[in-house]
Amino acid sequence: LKINKLKTKKIFLFVSKNIFKLLFFFLFIWLIFFDENALIRHVKLSKEIKTQEKEIERFREIIRKDSTLISILNTDTLNANLEKILREEYLLSKPNEIIYKIEK
Repeated sequence: LKINKLKTKKIFLFVSKNIFKLLFFFLFIWLIFFDENALIRHVKLSKEIKTQEKEIERFREIIRKDSTLISILNTDTLNANLEKILREEYLLSKPNEIIYKIEK
């Protein structure tokens, strides 16, 4: 029974002397892992934002290519450039023509 009281007294003294350190430690742990604005959450969201920005850039490039094709289709009849784009990008062919696609 005395050993138990002695341990309790030591723990109480330790806590009373280091209360601010312990509170700071628990606050720090809380902010890193458990808070709504936790550091780990910010890191994950930053990665997500970078991924989304890359996707946006990829889609802008696709839109740019397609808008160029649309402008060519609206202005010209079938010319060499348009035929090349249609054959290479969209794999279109003339009747009775076989297309072989060779990937690099």
